[in-house]
Amino acid sequence: MKHEIAFAVFDRFLTALGLIREGRKHRNERTDQALYALYAALNETKRYITVLDSGKKRDRKTEWAIAKLWHDASVPLRDIDSDLAERCFLKGSLWLEPDTWTDMMIKRKRIKLDQVMRSTRKILMQECSNRIARG
Repeated sequence: MKHEIAFAVFDRFLTALGLIREGRKHRNERTDQALYALYAALNETKRYITVLDSGKKRDRKTEWAIAKLWHDASVPLRDIDSDLAERCFLKGSLWLEPDTWTDMMIKRKRIKLDQVMRSTRKILMQECSNRIARG
């Protein structure tokens, strides 16, 4: 009888441990997806700004595509960093209607590209630290 109870407890322990590991794996995958989406938006935005800086005219189709990248990046971020998710959503809104945003509004909402990049790097470094700590 004691052995049956011990095996039952041990079996539940292994099940719980498996669920914890599965939860970590799922969280790691979600974080990676969020970072990939965020880097896609950052890189495409930087590329487009470089094009504009070289003297090319604005391209609304490209701006709408960039807006979609920012909005898409906001979705997986909501469970990781809700503040950054909101800022990405706002960044997408900026690209939908860039003429309605002032430099002051952009700075106040913390959606300047360098501000978002710093927040992204912070998440990346935290995640690296967390993974190292977990072994």
